[in-house]
Formats: sequence, C-alpha cells, structure tokens
Amino acid sequence: MPMARDWEGIALATKVRRAAGRAIVAVGMNVAIETKRVTHVQYGTLRRSVHAAPVKYEGGEDDLARAASDDLLFPLPDATQTALGPAVEVGSWLPYACVEWIGRGHPGITQGLENVRGSKVNGLVRTAFREEGL
Repeated sequence: MPMARDWEGIALATKVRRAAGRAIVAVGMNVAIETKRVTHVQYGTLRRSVHAAPVKYEGGEDDLARAASDDLLFPLPDATQTALGPAVEVGSWLPYACVEWIGRGHPGITQGLENVRGSKVNGLVRTAFREEGL
C-alpha cells in the first residue's frame, strides 16, 4: 500500500525565502554597524549616514527626513528579491557625507564587510533559519 507524502513544498519554500531575506538583512545591518565602527570621523556625518537599504535605493529623502545629528541605521530595511535571491545595499546616500570616499572605492564598507564575513555570517544565517523553524 503506497504511503501518501505531504511535504508541504510551497510552505517550505516560503519559509526558506523568508529566512534568506532575514539573513541578508542581518548581514547588511552588521556590515553597516562595522562600517560605522571603522569609518574615519571628522564631523560624524559619514558615520551616522551609513545604513542598509533595499536595492536601487536612491536616498534623496534621507537629507530631508533626518536631522544632521540623526543616525540612519534604523529602521530595518526590507530585502529586495533579485534573480540571485534577496539583497540589500549598504552605503551612505547623503551627498555631503560621501565626499570622504570619492575616488577611494568606499574603503569603510569594504572593511566593514571583511569584519563580518566568515563565522559571523554563518551565525547570522543559522539564526535566521532557526527563527523560521528550519
């Protein structure tokens, strides 16, 4: 007698997508935090302006929505679904804050990413999947 199998593939795929999105947001937020930690500070504007955002984020409203003394790290961004999976961007979209990085390829973000990779990313991914019950 054949046994019916109910593996709930659609529900499982949904949980995996949600966990992957949660993980990529956590990685992006940690890269932003590490970037803030290693960024050269003259006035603090660059450090405060670094944050994670959805892909193709323009940031024009950042200048208007926040005072110069506000840290833009929160709220948490939504991950953007791309052909390669969920994604976020980390950077500073305030024109006056980016002057320090022009011509140097965003060295703070590169170093922030380097500080997060490896076992720290593995832990963030594990936590995201656990939170989805996987």
